[in-house]
Parts: sequence; C-alpha cells; structure tokens
Amino acid sequence: MIQNYILGGYTKRKNKGIHSIEFNPETGTFGSSSLISELDGPTFVALSEDKDLLCAIHKQDNKGGIVAYRLSQDGQWNEIARSFGSDIPGCHVSFRETSRTIYVSNYHGGTVDVYQLDDNDTLNHVQVVQHEGSSVHKNQQSSHVHFADMNADQTLLYVCDLGTDIISTYSIDDVGQLSLASELKLTPGTGPRHLVFHPAKPLVYAIGELNSTTIVLEVAKDGSLSEIQTVTNIPNDQIEESAGAAIRITKDGKFLYTSTRFHNVLTAYSIASEDGTLEKVQEIDTVGQIPRDFILDMTDQFVLVAHQDSDYITVFSRNTETGELKFVNNETFAPECVCIASA
Repeated sequence: MIQNYILGGYTKRKNKGIHSIEFNPETGTFGSSSLISELDGPTFVALSEDKDLLCAIHKQDNKGGIVAYRLSQDGQWNEIARSFGSDIPGCHVSFRETSRTIYVSNYHGGTVDVYQLDDNDTLNHVQVVQHEGSSVHKNQQSSHVHFADMNADQTLLYVCDLGTDIISTYSIDDVGQLSLASELKLTPGTGPRHLVFHPAKPLVYAIGELNSTTIVLEVAKDGSLSEIQTVTNIPNDQIEESAGAAIRITKDGKFLYTSTRFHNVLTAYSIASEDGTLEKVQEIDTVGQIPRDFILDMTDQFVLVAHQDSDYITVFSRNTETGELKFVNNETFAPECVCIASA
C-alpha cells in the first residue's frame, strides 16, 4: 500500500516550502515530491490523528508563526488559517486533538507558544510559556526550547529545553493551556533535544544533542520523570564535533533508533522487555550529510532518513528480529529537508 509523507525544511537554497511525497514499501522507493505550499523556513510540521489537518512553521514579515491546512476530498491541501505570535520562527510543532491547540517550541526565544484553532477555523495565539536559565556548554547561554509533545492521552506536555538541560512536564487543561507540573534536570551539557514514548511501558527516551546520549526515563503516575540509564550513541572521540538529532521507537517497543549529525550515522538499540533499558546493536552510515530527521515507515520495515545538506532521502530496510538496518537506496531528491512526517 502506497504511503504518504510530508516534507518540511529550510528554504535557504533550493527548497520552496512544504512538499508531499509517496513511498512504495513493496519496492522501497519514493516517487517525486509535490509542492503543497510555498513557505519561508517550514522546518517542522504536525498532523492531526486522522491526517486531514496539517500545521507548518512559517516566517512572514519578520514574524514567526503557524499556517494550517485541511485536506480536501480530492487530496489537495488547502490553507485555512495562519497566525504569527513571535518575533522568531519555532523549531518544532505538535497538535492536540480535543482542544485543537498547537504547541510551538521556540529555540531562540526559549518559549512554548500555544495557538488554538477555533470552530470557525480562526487561528489564535493564546499563551506563551517562557523558560529561563542556562548550563555549562557553549551553546547553553540561555534557554533553547527544542521540543514539546504529549503523552498518549494528551493530558501532559513534555518539553525539552536544550539550553538548560531540563525536561519539563506541563499539565494541559480542557482548553489546551499549560501549567508546570514538574521538572527533571539532566546531566549538565546534555542538551535534551527530542524524546519518544514507549508504546506500552511508562518510559520515555530522550536524545541529548550536545553529548550525543540517549537517556532512559521512567514516568511516575503523576507524569514526573526519573533517570534509569544513559548510553552514548557514538564513539567518545566523535562527540565533540557531532550533534544528536532525531529519535524514534518501533511500534512493538522492541527497538530504538537515533540520528547523529556531522558524524552522520544512525544508531540502533534493542530495548529490554523487562525494564526498557538499551543495548546497542548497530551504528550505520546514513549515506548523506546532516541526518536531521528520519522516520520509520508505516510498516516498521523501512527507515527513511532526510538529509539537510546533501538533499536526498536515504532508504534503509530493517530486520524486525535483530533491529539492524541495511542500505537500500539514496535516490530521492528532497532539498534542505529537516522534517519527514507520516501523512
């Protein structure tokens, strides 16, 4: 069955905005991409659960904000709203179903910006959550909120602050607004960037951009986090010149993958069934420059890796028993792509 993906990225060289693209899991190949909309710097996108609503980061008139699209019956994405609530564009976006709220992580501003799409499809900027602080690394002179996404029932929002080494847990009220519930301070210099949730256990896995680690975290009943294990994704002599990027987990909760920029590898881990701890099984070259984002395909049999600088998507097949990856092809042009999302 043909799969659909949305590509977001920078627009500094060849890219013009957000694109759609089809992937054929029977052949392990992509078709050509199609431009959805011309946008300025749409570096991240998010979709609703039913995949008929799309939100993308955009910059307009020196303001950062969100553009929303709805999928028509003939398969076209049509813009329905846009709103700009900050001076700097964000770097990550997530969507909450019941309140139709959109959470934008702002790296340079150190904020979580909350937007809401009302019943008339008007997009409003409704809340700003400001972070403060710093840490020990040269890239941690101030707060850098890099990620904000929800647990399975969308009652809690987990926020990675790369600049302060803190993962914050926020309670979400009925209308989607946030209040701080707890914080976890990681090892200084970690730079938490993104995280994923285990599909069956009360566990979270976070990737550290600055020290190239993956941290296993236990989730308490109140949503607070505590550390269980920290592993290093790449050889120690490569850490200083590298940067952790994306992290993904398989649907069965048996394997975890991370990408590392500049060292340009994917690292595969097996996940222990008893306690969720990690054991490295593979480190493999991504066959491209700056693997900023990647995704497991809808069957979990392929890993699709977007490259920011070399402009191509690499396809890997995946051994579902061992978790190991095998290079398939690197032929799909996707300029400046830093986000690949399932549609």
